[in-house]
Amino acid sequence: MAKTGNSDKGRHIGRFLYVIYLGYLVAGVILLLRIVDIQLRYEPDPTIASLFKPRSIKQPLYPERGSILARDGRLLAMSIPMYRVFIDCTVRKEEFADMMKSSNPKRKEKGEAKEKEWKEKAKILADGLAKLYKDKSGAEYYKEILKGRETNRRHLRIGGLVDHEFLLELKKLPLFNEDPNKGGMIVESEDTRQYPYGSLARRTIGYVKNNQETNSHIGLEGKFDFYLHGKDGHKWMKDTDLHGKIQNYDSTWVAAENGLDLRTTLDIDIQDIADNAMRNSMNLNENIYGGCMVVMDVETGGIRAMVNLLRGDDGSLTETYNMAVTRAGEPGSVFKVTTVMSLLEDGFIKVDDQIPTNRGIVPGYSMFGSDHYITNYMARTKSDSITIRHCLEISSNYAFRYLALKYYGKTPKQMLDKLYRYKLGDEPMEFDLDGLATPLLPNPDNRQTWSLTDLPSVAIGYTVKETPLHILMFYNAIANGGKMMKPYLVESLDRGPNVVKKLGPTVLSASVCSRKTADTLRSALAGVVSNPKGTGHSKLFKARVPIAGKTGTAQMVIEPKYLNGKKIATRELDGKRQYQATFVGFFPADKPKYSAIVTMYTVPVYVSQAVYGGNNPALAFRELVDNIYAFDPDGGEVLESSGEAPKIEAAQMPEAEEGHIPDVRGLGLMDAVYALESRGYTAVWNGTGHVKSQTPAAGSKLGKGQTVQITLK
Repeated sequence: MAKTGNSDKGRHIGRFLYVIYLGYLVAGVILLLRIVDIQLRYEPDPTIASLFKPRSIKQPLYPERGSILARDGRLLAMSIPMYRVFIDCTVRKEEFADMMKSSNPKRKEKGEAKEKEWKEKAKILADGLAKLYKDKSGAEYYKEILKGRETNRRHLRIGGLVDHEFLLELKKLPLFNEDPNKGGMIVESEDTRQYPYGSLARRTIGYVKNNQETNSHIGLEGKFDFYLHGKDGHKWMKDTDLHGKIQNYDSTWVAAENGLDLRTTLDIDIQDIADNAMRNSMNLNENIYGGCMVVMDVETGGIRAMVNLLRGDDGSLTETYNMAVTRAGEPGSVFKVTTVMSLLEDGFIKVDDQIPTNRGIVPGYSMFGSDHYITNYMARTKSDSITIRHCLEISSNYAFRYLALKYYGKTPKQMLDKLYRYKLGDEPMEFDLDGLATPLLPNPDNRQTWSLTDLPSVAIGYTVKETPLHILMFYNAIANGGKMMKPYLVESLDRGPNVVKKLGPTVLSASVCSRKTADTLRSALAGVVSNPKGTGHSKLFKARVPIAGKTGTAQMVIEPKYLNGKKIATRELDGKRQYQATFVGFFPADKPKYSAIVTMYTVPVYVSQAVYGGNNPALAFRELVDNIYAFDPDGGEVLESSGEAPKIEAAQMPEAEEGHIPDVRGLGLMDAVYALESRGYTAVWNGTGHVKSQTPAAGSKLGKGQTVQITLK
C-alpha cells in the first residue's frame, strides 16, 4: 500500500511539473511571437514615445570662409575669429545665499564674506573693463554688473567685438581670471571678415551681406561666394539630465567643408601706386566727382590694379562704385584708333599718307563746324594737307570723320563689323565681377535709328557706349601685337598650397589685327606723347619710361541727378557741360609690359573749367608709370657690387605653445618668417623694416598650413 501511494504521488507531481513546463513554453512562444510582432509591425504612440526619448536638435556647422589673396600670396581678405564677452552676474549667488540663510553663525558669516569678496572683485573688474574698452566709466560698468546680479541676469554683454590679443588682456582681470563657473566670464566666438589693406581695391574685393534689409553680393566676394563660403555641415544634439546638450552619435552628422582661397591677379604694390595716383590727380580739381584706373598685364590680360573713386559730400574719395566695369559711355577720341585700325586692315590708308585739310570742315557736313586743331595746324605750317599720323597725335575730329565717310560712307556696315571683331560690339562678355556693362553700337541696317551723322560720329567715339575695361582690352591687343586677351582678376582657386581650379589667361582673339597693323599703331600712339604737338606730350613726355597712348575727352549727356527734375536729354544745361576725360595706353612704348586706362568724370562745368584727357588723367597715368619703375628691377638704379655689410646679431626666437602662433613683433622679416614657417605656418607680409603687427594675434590657436599676415614698418 505504501508503494502504491508513493507512486501515485510521484505521477501527480510529474504531471504538475509538465503542466508548468507546458505553460512556460506557451508563454515563451507567445512572448517570442509578440517580440517579432513588435519588431515588424508595432509602432508606439508618438506622444508617449517622445516622453522617453531625448529630443534631438539639428545644429548647423559653419565652414571657414576662404581668403582672397594678391598674386604674391598677400592677404586681401580673410576670416579671423573675434570674440563677444559676457558675464553671468548670478554666478555663485545661490551658493552664497544658502550659506547666509544657515542657522550656523560661522557658515552665515562665511557666506556674507564671500558675497562681499565677489562684489569687491566685480568693482576692480569694472575699472579694468573701463580702461580696456574705453566706452564707459568703471562706475557705470559696476552699476550694470550689480543690477544684473540683483535681477538674476545670466548674459550681460561687455563691450563690443574684440580680437584674441584683447581677450587675453581681459582674462587677466579679477573674476575673468577664474574658472567660468566661479568668475562668470562667457566668451562667444564669431568669424569676421578682415581686410588688411583697408579701402585699397575695396570695391573690387567687394563683400557679401545677407539679412532682412539687403542681399548684396558685390565684387569678388560676391561673384565667387559659392567657392569662398565652402559647404555647411550639421550635427544632431540631444538634451542631458543637467539641461545641457551633447552630440547625439546615434544620428548621422556631416562635417563642414571650408571654403577655397581665391588667388587674384592683383599686385598690391601696383594697386597702392594706382590708388595714390588717382587721389592725387583728382584732388587737384574739385569738379572731378569720380574716376577709375585699371592696370593690366599686356601678355596675359591679368588685372594688376583696379581703382574706383567717388567724391563724397565732404570731398573725400572712397571706393563705392565700380565705374571701370559697370559704366558704359561715349569714350570720345580714344575711339579714333579703332577707325585707324579698320582703315589699315582694309588697306585703304597708311599712317603717313596725306589728307586735305579743307579748313577743318568735312565736305557736306558743315553742321560739325570747323576743327580748331586743323585750323591751328594750317596757320602754323601754311599747308593744305596733313598726315594721318599727325592727325592722331593732335586728335583731329575732322580727319577721322573725313576718312570714315570717304572709305565707308557707302558701306558703313563694313566698318561696324570691324568693331564687333574688336569685341566692342553689343556682345556680353563673361567677367570675374558681376555687372560688366555690354557695349552698344548703332546698327546701319536699322533705318529707323541710323542717321547720316552716325558713321562720322562713331569714327570719333560718339553714338557708341563702351566701358573703360573694353577700351583698355582693345588697346592691350595693340600692345600685344594684335592678340586680344580677356581681362581677368582670378588666377586660381586654391585649398592651402594646392591649386584646385586653374583659371588663368584666356585668348579672345589670336589676331584682331595683323602684327604689322599693331606695330604701326604702337608707333603712331608713341607719337601722341613724344611729338611736342601731341595731346599727351606735356604731361607724359618726361616719364621714367616711354609711353604710348591716346587722350580722349567726351562731352556727356547731362546725368539725371543734375537736371533739377527736368526729364529731357541734353548735353548742355544753363551754359554748363559734363565731361568724361580719358588717357589710355601702354608702357614701355617700345616693349609694352603694362597697359592702363584712366577715366575721370566731372560735374557740369563751364567750358573754361573742362577737364581733358591730357590733363588730370594723364597726370595720374604719369605718376603710375614713374612709381612702378621707381622700384622695378628694369627701371631702378644699379647697386654697387661691393660693400661692407653691417654686423647683425642673431635674434632670439620667440617661444609659443604647440599649435599657437608665436609673437614675432619686433623681429626682422627673415627671422619672423623662420619663426612662423618652422612651426608649420605660411607667412605673408607687406611693408619694410621690422614686424609692427601680426594677424591673427600672438597666442592664437591656428592649425598647421594656415596663413599668418605680418606688417613691417
